[in-house]
Amino acid sequence: MSPLDHITVLDLCRGYPGSFGVMFLADFGARVVRVDPPQGGLSTGEREAAFETTFRNKESIVVDLRQESGRDVLYRLVRMADVLVEGFRPGVMKRLGADYPTLKEMNPRLIYCSVSGFGQDGPYTQKPAHDMNFLAIAGALSMIGPRDGKPYPPSNYLADMGGAGVHTAVGILMALMAREKMGAGQHVDISYMDGTLSLMNMDVSQYFSTGVPPRRGETRTTAGAVSHDVYLCKDGRYFTTACTEVHFWENLCRELGKEELVRFRFAKGGERDRVKKEFAAIFATRTRDEWTEFFQGKNVCVGPVHQIEEAVKDPQVLHRQMVLEIDHPTEGKVKQLGIPIKLSDTPGQIRWLGVPQGAHTDRILTELGYTGEEVAGLHGSQAVV
Repeated sequence: MSPLDHITVLDLCRGYPGSFGVMFLADFGARVVRVDPPQGGLSTGEREAAFETTFRNKESIVVDLRQESGRDVLYRLVRMADVLVEGFRPGVMKRLGADYPTLKEMNPRLIYCSVSGFGQDGPYTQKPAHDMNFLAIAGALSMIGPRDGKPYPPSNYLADMGGAGVHTAVGILMALMAREKMGAGQHVDISYMDGTLSLMNMDVSQYFSTGVPPRRGETRTTAGAVSHDVYLCKDGRYFTTACTEVHFWENLCRELGKEELVRFRFAKGGERDRVKKEFAAIFATRTRDEWTEFFQGKNVCVGPVHQIEEAVKDPQVLHRQMVLEIDHPTEGKVKQLGIPIKLSDTPGQIRWLGVPQGAHTDRILTELGYTGEEVAGLHGSQAVV
């Protein structure tokens, strides 16, 4: 048994983050049907689909929602669904005749999740933006990078994947729980911008509490403390220290032969920079991997800066099954990132890899009650593919 094996989800997301959130539902047993557009989407080929993590455990039907007959297909899907997730700019689904008020009339138990940049209301609803823009406007980008340099964009991990993707999964699960109590669905409004701000909880809460705006390079988590930094090693690679608690800080100083620096734990300004300079000189005497071996088994919060190709081979990553190899009928062994949520009795699983767009169109149409002649007509008009 899987936790969500009684749930049917329609994935109308055209972007990565929403589909990433829906992937978690599919991993834990939900039947997910991708309602893909006739053109575009993330990928269409057999190999691309197999390696596209957000496609796994999902079926696909290609529907042109601009055609009335295509919308009829969607309406039939909605009547059998528990959840619909869409990632259009606010107003698009209404123009397509598929907004929440319309679909709620067809299925009052439907949970309708909208994933958009700035949410369904407010002055920015129609403003185009991408991950870096959300980070910038939310203030997160100002906290990333060196103290005296320009902000550094951290790929799309924060606003896209964390702010939108993870919050999508959480919001839908909360709405499903609420439906168990109330018997009705509701609209879930997920905003990349809102999600980014929620991930900044510690820094923003500190500002509200003290009235002092945090700045990158000045806070503990942005290398503003002597205990936290990234150091260049002898081989040109990097090593990190993050010894927040007093015993970890004391252990770090002791292991580096610098016990006299223990008293500088709260050093600031020039004194802080002097201590970091001493640490930098020490870390420059060995390679990254030598430092990794040196600290093995010691009670100190440190770690090597891995490249991606190293991270996916790390023994802890492999032990936790965060990299899996799945058999594919034409592509052989396909690697996928594993499932980060570990349930003891009802674990998630990769039941099948991603399929090209439209792989299940005819089967799903038959399930919806269309006759062979009607299916042929839908294909003829290109309402479905």
